[in-house]
Amino acid sequence: MAENPSIETSEEEPLVRFRLKNPGKLNAITQGMAEELITLLSKYGRDPRYRAILMGGSGGNYSSGADITAFSDKGPEEALRFHQVLNEVVRSIRSCPKPVIAVLEGYSLGGGLEIAESADIRIASESARIGQPEINIGINAGAGGNVVLPDLVGRGMAMYLILTGRKISGPEAMRIGLVDLVFPADSVWKEAEKIAQEIASKPPATVQAAKSLVNRSRDMSLDSALESEASAFSMLFATQETRERIGKFLNREKT
Repeated sequence: MAENPSIETSEEEPLVRFRLKNPGKLNAITQGMAEELITLLSKYGRDPRYRAILMGGSGGNYSSGADITAFSDKGPEEALRFHQVLNEVVRSIRSCPKPVIAVLEGYSLGGGLEIAESADIRIASESARIGQPEINIGINAGAGGNVVLPDLVGRGMAMYLILTGRKISGPEAMRIGLVDLVFPADSVWKEAEKIAQEIASKPPATVQAAKSLVNRSRDMSLDSALESEASAFSMLFATQETRERIGKFLNREKT
């Protein structure tokens, strides 16, 4: 009996891992999976026991993209609804107070890749096949790929990838800024977890403030962004962990 598409979740404080799971379709994302991701991001975003989220796929692949079979024989209204749910996943990732690290291995394409483009850090395996090939079947990006990708790689390179539908390797994706780090396939999850653990060791209020400031600054003027940064800086001085860490730092400087 075939397994139902789902998000496989594993907890190991202070980390939680989401793995897209759609056997037989290289983890293509269904509307149900997207809705489950939204729920999980909300749940773990609020849970103080977890300080970082790793998001990848099962079976050696991240995702082959959005599963369009659910509406391929229907009309524009169903397609729009699916797109809107994927958009909500993107918003949920960006608004989640915990850092989200995407782990790209194997096929990392289409709507799956576009969701990862809104993660805070993208880590790929050397052998990953990364791209937005939607143009080859006559559709456009379904989860912010036309909007977010240019911020990562520049307008010209984004146009090239979108209009050709070309798939690139992990090292090539890092060279153009689409992913941030690349590791061998047999160690990519281990290395991603090391990075997640390092981030999890930092003050959670400071991590949340930094993520929020980086994401919000895109839509703000320079003056407004600087004022928001200064406000967050001053507010962090009111938190106990920041005061304790500053005290330890100053005491170490004196010795």
